[in-house]
Amino acid sequence: MLNLSHRTIHLMTTLISLVVFSATACAGSEMENAFWLRDWRTMDEIYSASLAQDVSTSSPSISPREKSIYVNGLWLQGRYEEGVIILESIQQDYPNDLRAYADMLYILGLERTGKKHDAFERGKAVWESYPPDSLKYYLAYAMGRLSRDLEMKDESLMWFRRMNEFAPDPKRAIPALSQIIETGEATAEEAASMLLNSPSNVRALAILAATDPARAGGLVAYALGHGAYSARDYKEAMRQFDLASKDVTIGEDARYYAAYSAYREKRDDTAFKLWSEIVLTGFEYPQRSVQRLESLAERARKSDIINTFKKAAEARAEDYPDVAADALAALIRMGDAASAREAEKQLFSVYPSNSQAATIRWERGWKAWKERKYREAYDQWHAGYSPMLTNSELASRMLYWQMRALEKLNSPVAAERVKTQLVATWPAEYHTFLVSRDGGIKQAQAPEKFLAPSDLMDWGFFTYVRLEGANITASNVTSADVPTLYRTTRLALWEDEYTSAVRTFMVMRRVFPSEDMASSELLKLAYPRAFDREVMAASERTGLPSSTIWGVMRQESLYEPDVSSSAGAYGLMQLMPATAREEARKMSMPDDAYLRPADNVMLGANHLAGLFARFKELPLAFAAYNAGGSRVRDWTKNPVTDMAEWVESIPFRETRGFVKAVMRNIQVYRQIYSEGD
Repeated sequence: MLNLSHRTIHLMTTLISLVVFSATACAGSEMENAFWLRDWRTMDEIYSASLAQDVSTSSPSISPREKSIYVNGLWLQGRYEEGVIILESIQQDYPNDLRAYADMLYILGLERTGKKHDAFERGKAVWESYPPDSLKYYLAYAMGRLSRDLEMKDESLMWFRRMNEFAPDPKRAIPALSQIIETGEATAEEAASMLLNSPSNVRALAILAATDPARAGGLVAYALGHGAYSARDYKEAMRQFDLASKDVTIGEDARYYAAYSAYREKRDDTAFKLWSEIVLTGFEYPQRSVQRLESLAERARKSDIINTFKKAAEARAEDYPDVAADALAALIRMGDAASAREAEKQLFSVYPSNSQAATIRWERGWKAWKERKYREAYDQWHAGYSPMLTNSELASRMLYWQMRALEKLNSPVAAERVKTQLVATWPAEYHTFLVSRDGGIKQAQAPEKFLAPSDLMDWGFFTYVRLEGANITASNVTSADVPTLYRTTRLALWEDEYTSAVRTFMVMRRVFPSEDMASSELLKLAYPRAFDREVMAASERTGLPSSTIWGVMRQESLYEPDVSSSAGAYGLMQLMPATAREEARKMSMPDDAYLRPADNVMLGANHLAGLFARFKELPLAFAAYNAGGSRVRDWTKNPVTDMAEWVESIPFRETRGFVKAVMRNIQVYRQIYSEGD
C-alpha cells in the first residue's frame, strides 16, 4: 500500500482543486502539476529535456506559459539568476495584461542578482506605464529598496510613501511606515499611523514625543490617546481623544474612545453625552455605543439613557435600522413595563427578521421550554425564525428547538418537516449535526460560479493572484468578487497561510447563500488540515482524534501560532501559562515548551485528553477546557440526561458558544476529509 505523508496528501488535494482554474489547452501539463506539488526536481528535468529537444527540432517542446510557470518555481527556490535568463527570453510572449507582472518579477530578479541600477530603471518605466493597482504596492516597495541601496535618499522616501499609499491593509502598511521612519524624515502623522499598527515602535514614539502639541494633527492625538488608554492613563486619553475628535476623518472613533475613557474614570455624564451623540448621529460606532450605554445605565443616568434609546428608535429607523432595532431591544430589557411593551411591539412588527428580535424570541422560548410549556416555546421560536437571519447559529438553533418542541407536542410530521428545512438551509452548523450525521454536507466540488479562469493563475503568478483579492473586504465585497476570493483562498492554503485563508473565505462567505456551504470542497477552505504534522503527532501520543484537535485549534486561535489573548492564553491551543507548565511536567517537557507551536499542540491535546478522561463526554470536556473543571463539576451536580439541553443551559455565554463551535468544527472535519480521523 502506498504510504503518503499528510503533507503530500494536502498538496495533492490542493493540486486537484487548483488545476480546475486553468483555461488553456495545456492545463494540467506535467510542468504545471509539478509546480503545484512543489516538485522542483521534476520541473528541472522537464525544462532540461526541453532545451535538448529545442536544439534538435524546429518547434519548442514546452510553451512560454510553461516556462513562466517554471520561472515562478525558480523564484520560490531563490534561484533568481536562472529565472532572469528565462524571463529575458519570453518577455514578448506574455499576454499584454500580464506584461507588468512579468516585469515585476524581472525587476526583483535583477535586484537580487546585484543589477540594482538596471532594476531601478526598469521599475521607473513600468510605473510610468500605469501598472495595475494591485501591483503598485509591491513595485513601490522594490523601488524604495533600490533607490535606498543606490543612495538616493529623497527618491527612496518618495517611493516608500507611495508604498504606504497603496498598502491594501494596515498590516502591509507597517513595512512601508518602518522604512519611512528609518529615513529620519517621517511626519508626526506617519509616526502616529505606525503606532496605531505597531504600538511598541520606539522611534515612532520618539517622533510624537518631540511633536509640538499645538501643531499636531488629529491622527497624532488619536494615536497618543490609544497609547494613554493602554497605559490606563484615562485622563490623558480623554484629553488626546478630545483633540482628535475635531478631525472629521476620525472624529467619531475618537469620541467613542473618549467616552470609554470617561467611563473608566467614572465621569458618567461625559460618557453619557458622547455615546448618546454617537447613537443618534454616528455611523461607525452607534451599535457599540448602544451596548455601552446599556452598561452605563446599571450605575448612572438610566432614565436619560432610556430616553436616548427612544429617540434612536425613531431617528435611526431610516438611515440605520440596525441601530433602531438595537435601541428597541435595549428598551425591552431595561425600560419600565409600558416602555418595554411598546418597544417590543415596534421591534417585532417593524424588524421581525432582525437578530435582536430573534434573540428575544429565543430567550422567551427557552424560558417556556424549561417550564415545559412546549406550545409557547414553539410559538416564540416559530415567530422569531427567519431564513434572512445573518446569524447562522441563531437561525439553526431556532429551527432545531422548534423541531424538539413539535416532538414534545406529538407532531412528528411537522417535526420532520422542520428537520428537513434545518438540514437543507443551514448545513455544517452545530444544531444541524444534532439531527443529521453528515450535517447536510455533500461530497462535491465548488459550484461553477467559483471557477472563473485567471491568466495570472495559468501563467504561475500565484503571488499576484493573491494581491487581486487583497483589497476586497467585508464592507465592499460583491458576488462578482467570488472567483477572485476563491483563488486567493486556495493559494493562501497552498502557502500554508491558514488564518489568511479562513479570513478571506469568510469575506467571500458574505455573498454566497448558505446552501453553497454544503460543498465539501468549499468547506475545506475554512477547515484546513493546518499544522498537520504536529496534529498527527499529538493525536498519536494522546489518543485524541485529529479532528478533535483541529476542532479546538480552529476555535481557539484560528491557526495563528503566536496569538495571545487578553487573559494571557497563548498559541495554537490557547494555553494559560500555568496550565501549560502543569501539562509540560506531566510530559517531561520544559516549562516554556508551550511557546513552540508543535509543543503547544501536544500540551493542549494532552490537557484535553485528561479532561475527556475525567468528564467522559466531549461537550463537558470542552466546557472544562474553556471555563475550568470546577465550574463543570458545579454544572453537572445533577445527572446530564439531555446533552443538547445541557449545552444550551451553560451559564457562561462564551463557554456555551465555545462548546457549540468546537463540536461543529469536529463534525465538519470528519465529514469533509476522506482520509479518516
